[in-house]
Amino acid sequence: MLCGCPSAARLTSDLSKQAYKFARELQETLNGTVCQHVRITAVLRPRSAVGPVFTLGHGLSAANPTQPTAFPLRVDQKKPRSWMNLSFQVRLDDEADFLTVHSSYCGIFTDEALETCLLHWDYEREKDKYTSAHVQVYGTSPALEALNRNNDHKRSLDKLHIPVGGRRFRPCIEDVIEFLITERLADGREGWEKRVEEGRNRYRRGQLLAAMRRNPDVVEEYLESRGE
Repeated sequence: MLCGCPSAARLTSDLSKQAYKFARELQETLNGTVCQHVRITAVLRPRSAVGPVFTLGHGLSAANPTQPTAFPLRVDQKKPRSWMNLSFQVRLDDEADFLTVHSSYCGIFTDEALETCLLHWDYEREKDKYTSAHVQVYGTSPALEALNRNNDHKRSLDKLHIPVGGRRFRPCIEDVIEFLITERLADGREGWEKRVEEGRNRYRRGQLLAAMRRNPDVVEEYLESRGE
């Protein structure tokens, strides 16, 4: 029987091609800026309530399809000062055409075991209790201690979900890399600025196109305002 819905096999095939391409772009960006010989892979998760989902990260395999491992932020053979743990869960959008991020995580640590965290950026689609795109920072805050109410008296700084740009214009990996280098938390390769700018422009263009697809009335309004 013929139907207009794409088959599960075709969906997975289309998703895998786009997921592998995204993983390759992440790998090239990292190795061209703050890393060396880091491998980012895309692995199909065994089960998902939202359909086929690939996890992207370092240290993934068929035996470990869901838990990426940390990798050092260094461009030479010196002992690394910081480590990154990076994870993306990606799927196709509701129209089964374009790659979309279901969730992402990028944490900066001082150790490979991921025991001491500086901060992490998170994106969790359609969260209820806090903003979907946020950053959590580890440290002490006398101001927060003073502001906490009775039920929150033990709440630490890292429990705050600080909003960063929302679903559509949240930070990208290039923003994180620029932050790490300019704040002297990691060394950058020569020419890292060009690599960051190219990747960031690619990301923002993709997000803008997605926003246009979701808001055709805004696009039409803009074109009308220009007499087009």
